[in-house]
Amino acid sequence: MSDVFETTPAQPSLPSLPQTKRGTERREALLAAADELFLQHGFDGVSLDSLVAHVGGSKASIYQYFGCKKGLLVALVQRRHESFFDEMALPTELNSRSLRDVLLETAYMLFHAFSQPDKIAFMRLIVNESQRDPEIGRIAYDLGPARGKSTMAKILIEADARGEIDCPRPYESAIFFGGFLQHIKWRLLIGLTPIEDHIDIDSFFEFTIDRFLAAHQPTAPKTPTN
Repeated sequence: MSDVFETTPAQPSLPSLPQTKRGTERREALLAAADELFLQHGFDGVSLDSLVAHVGGSKASIYQYFGCKKGLLVALVQRRHESFFDEMALPTELNSRSLRDVLLETAYMLFHAFSQPDKIAFMRLIVNESQRDPEIGRIAYDLGPARGKSTMAKILIEADARGEIDCPRPYESAIFFGGFLQHIKWRLLIGLTPIEDHIDIDSFFEFTIDRFLAAHQPTAPKTPTN
């Protein structure tokens, strides 16, 4: 039977964070091994025994720190998304910059992130597993796309408050903004180039962002709030 249905033996217990340096190192080693093996062989193609063989030790550490194989995947989703936002350092506010500049910067940063083979491979893994276990997809969505849309909505609220745009429904507008990036993501997920050959990526970004801004242009001058 697949390891996906494994739980702790005899007396199940909730996973716990390690309390020692050695325990922390063991947990990180298991996450690194899971990251490598899941991407190579798929979630169902990796057993707990093969994970343990990759890093040494016993399955007791998996049960202790993750509860089960699914718990290990969830922890990996959490770690990857936290690392993504930490490494990318996406804009979270306008400061003294124009909304257009911030939108362009965000688009290019996400484009380069999506273009990394390991990130696309991990997205394929999550899409595949979420068909069998929708909770995996929900967790990944909440930690990634939903967080990104909420951040973008806050930026749009700031731009609206200072009179740069008219944005009465910022979360929906954040979804609107991300639409052209989803085009790139899905082409990559199915193994195509990020954008069609006849389209220049720079002009594509500028065109779509300028259309986005035009759709949010105030119909009358707004008085910026302090």
